[in-house]
Amino acid sequence: MQEPVFCFYYYLRPMQSFLEKIAHRIHANYGDDISQLCIVLPNRRAGLFLRTHFANIINKTFWAPEVLATEDFVALLSELEMADTTTLLFELYETVKSVGGNQVDSFDDFSKWGQLLLNDLNEIDSYLVDAKQLFGNLKDIKELETWTLNKEEELTDFQKQYVKFWQSLGDYYFDFKKRLLSKHLAYQGLSYRVVAENLEEKVNKHNWKKIIFAGFNALNKAEEKIIEGLLYSGKAEVIWDVDRYYVNDLKQEAGKFFRKYKDIHRFSKAEDADERNSVIDENLLSTEKKQIHIIGATKNVAQAKLAGNIVQQFQQQDTHLRNTALVLADENLLFPVLHSLPENLNEVNVTMGYPLRNTPVAGYFDLLFNMHLNASKLSQGKAKYSYYHKDLLNLLNHPYTNVLIFDKEQRYSVKPIVKTIQEKNILFAALTTIEKLFVAQGEGLLEILRPLFKHWSTPADGLTCVHYLIDALKNAIVARQKEESKNANNLELEYLFAFTKIIKRIEALMKDYPHSIADVKTLHAILKQIVRGTTLPFYGEPLMGLQVMGMLETRTLDFENIILLSCNENVLPSGKSTGSFIPFELKSYFGLPTYSDKDAIFAYHFYRLLQRAKNIYLLYNTESDVFGSGEKSRFLTQLMYELPKANPQVEIKEGLFSIPVEVKNPGNNIRIKKTTQIVEQLKAKAANGFSPSLLNRYVNCSLQFYFQAIAGLKEAEDVEETIGAETLGNVIHEVLETLYRPFVGKKLNAADVKEMKKQVQPLTEKSFGEHYSNAETSFGKNVLIIKVALKFINNFLDSEITAIDTCEKQGTPLIIKKLEEPLETDLKIGEEEVKFRGKADRIDSVGAIIRFVDYKTGRADDRELRFEEWDELRTEATLAKSFQLLMYAWMYHKMNPAINDNMVSGIVTFRELSKGLKTVKVNNSDSIDATVLNAFEEQLKTITAELLNPDVDFKQTQQLDNCLYCSFKGVCGR
Repeated sequence: MQEPVFCFYYYLRPMQSFLEKIAHRIHANYGDDISQLCIVLPNRRAGLFLRTHFANIINKTFWAPEVLATEDFVALLSELEMADTTTLLFELYETVKSVGGNQVDSFDDFSKWGQLLLNDLNEIDSYLVDAKQLFGNLKDIKELETWTLNKEEELTDFQKQYVKFWQSLGDYYFDFKKRLLSKHLAYQGLSYRVVAENLEEKVNKHNWKKIIFAGFNALNKAEEKIIEGLLYSGKAEVIWDVDRYYVNDLKQEAGKFFRKYKDIHRFSKAEDADERNSVIDENLLSTEKKQIHIIGATKNVAQAKLAGNIVQQFQQQDTHLRNTALVLADENLLFPVLHSLPENLNEVNVTMGYPLRNTPVAGYFDLLFNMHLNASKLSQGKAKYSYYHKDLLNLLNHPYTNVLIFDKEQRYSVKPIVKTIQEKNILFAALTTIEKLFVAQGEGLLEILRPLFKHWSTPADGLTCVHYLIDALKNAIVARQKEESKNANNLELEYLFAFTKIIKRIEALMKDYPHSIADVKTLHAILKQIVRGTTLPFYGEPLMGLQVMGMLETRTLDFENIILLSCNENVLPSGKSTGSFIPFELKSYFGLPTYSDKDAIFAYHFYRLLQRAKNIYLLYNTESDVFGSGEKSRFLTQLMYELPKANPQVEIKEGLFSIPVEVKNPGNNIRIKKTTQIVEQLKAKAANGFSPSLLNRYVNCSLQFYFQAIAGLKEAEDVEETIGAETLGNVIHEVLETLYRPFVGKKLNAADVKEMKKQVQPLTEKSFGEHYSNAETSFGKNVLIIKVALKFINNFLDSEITAIDTCEKQGTPLIIKKLEEPLETDLKIGEEEVKFRGKADRIDSVGAIIRFVDYKTGRADDRELRFEEWDELRTEATLAKSFQLLMYAWMYHKMNPAINDNMVSGIVTFRELSKGLKTVKVNNSDSIDATVLNAFEEQLKTITAELLNPDVDFKQTQQLDNCLYCSFKGVCGR
């Protein structure tokens, strides 16, 4: 896919916007005396532009008209206070409790469906629906759903509750409405209804010469009644903004509502009004020259990057971008788009706020609540209130915890605490455990962090903790900025200020509705709901520079240059929505809006945005994923096939855009050259000692060796919730070493081993206790794993008794020589003196034969312990065990030169104890003599020389099977 070529058309004739035309028309009809006019617009933003146009036209000091957004106009007439969503939800809950009696959900459960009911009630009143009739029909429908022909069959308790719920909805509505009006409160739909039903009385309280409604499209029934009534009485005018292209075409859904209003006589022509003055009737889409680019981009990030490129091109033509709008159909793209804008762009006005829920502070508070909620669940039925390790680590590792413990002397750190939790596998930490961990790092750290971990018995405890955290973070941020000689981070302080207001709001709600927030879970639900509805405003110059806005904010506004993102199905239009208790059939019958009406609204906004625009870029996401559909909006397809037929001057170009990727390794081959620094690191490791496991890693994949041994990369440590295979192996090794240690240098007897068996259980439990607390090994899988460890050790001792008896009969006593013996030797390779080191689990002798024994809790395939060609040690990663066992024998020989034969090296696997010591075999012989040792040394020299050779790069293995369990296969793309 190629990046599209940007083409721009600029016109000498300046565009006259809809609002500018309104200003000229009103001035022409009313002159300079417009102070007694009331102009009602769809949104508040349009009012600022309209006032600016009046100022430019009149060009002198004048009394401005009253310019109101439609919701402000209705709120003013209704004389009711518009309640916020949270207050409405609490009031509705009071209604549900009042109507429902004792059988009422908790507020937390109610809030999950209460918001849906609020939306339905708002629509019912906005569309002046007969609520009694609607809820009666809804009740009848739901009763029919549970009806049965068998009269003797009674409804189940669930069915009874189901029917009762639907029977109660009507009662909820009337009680809720009465409750709000008694408190002089309202939701938007209720205020519309109050004004529509008392229009003359409400309007007569205001001394307006004329009320002018401008730029409306899809009116609800209450708005229709208000405007009709005012038109009929001669108190109002309506100015529509439409284009003949979509009005005259009966198939065009964008003109659906205007065609409907045009058929209503009083809407199209009041008795004393000139119809020509009521419509900004234009034919721009069919006559004006337009350049339209429809571009698909791979993923949303590519859309954002493309939008930034287009803005940069526009900027070259008009530095200030006075007439350019970047419109986001999906407002989640705001920050990717802002980060993609040109760096030299000084004037940007963002009309959307940034969601508070996306801030790091919101995430931090969410972690805190989740930690206490999970601790509360764990404490049910138990004495201890303990914190789950993942919640605890998430909170401690969060950047704001480091902010909280900021100290200019850098005395405090939570890293040792995190390391201790991980190393000791603390699954659940009680407050006493946490306090001990904090005290170990200093009393000051305990003083700062302890308030976060005090038990939350009530919502008040949670609010106290949040208050402390807000104040502590605020002080720490200011102190940190002063120490760094920078200005205070206003953005972080803005986040905290927003949370302060939310917490105070919740405290007021708890005072007004004392029984609704009864537990911490409900408190968390309310906090999340308010946070979801809170945005942090951006401050900019609304009349200057690039305008970044959402789709609905473009109403009545016009721009010559348009960049519209996310032109995808289910975004533009938004698709079918089922978030309602009222079924589709009832909505259609009672005139409530359905998804087809909403599609028509989106269509109008889309085509109206294009009406006066000249350079248009419509971007869409070509990929289907969880963040958006890959299907192009049907509006784009409609535009491509229909508009050029109506207007030959429209040029539509379609293209695809992808972010170019610089491919440095076309074959996906990663090679790391050995720089001087890397060579020095290798020399340091050679001096410290190469272990068998380290050399095996190099043989397996030299790039893997680089990542781990040179770059120091490793997997993130985590707490083992169940005992892992590595811990199981370590415990078995520790127990066997403890049991056999008293017998080093002695002949081992069967009686000695039988005595060992008495110590197995206490030693095993003690060893596991060093990795886990007793509380964490007394339940679940861990109990079973401990039993497996006991079984392994006892079975091994039983096999050892059998082996000793066999040795006694053959006259070859078993003598323990060394346990966990460190082996170390040097070897000259080229100019370098290289050290090799390792540790053998056990060295013993059976008669004259010296054995090197390695314990394994897993299986050992015979194919891993035999080979014929020595070169295989350098090429076959499957021979890693053979290499390790031979290296033990070689190092022992170097430390004891007199011993160069009668040696064997092998594995005792606890899963195959009946097979005894499984020895490594070279050409079917397990005897290790001088010939074998010399041959092994040659291979060791070759491997080490290649490793230290500065001209040999680290590179990926060609054996893809070696990558199967590699921690770095994601880095390599394998």
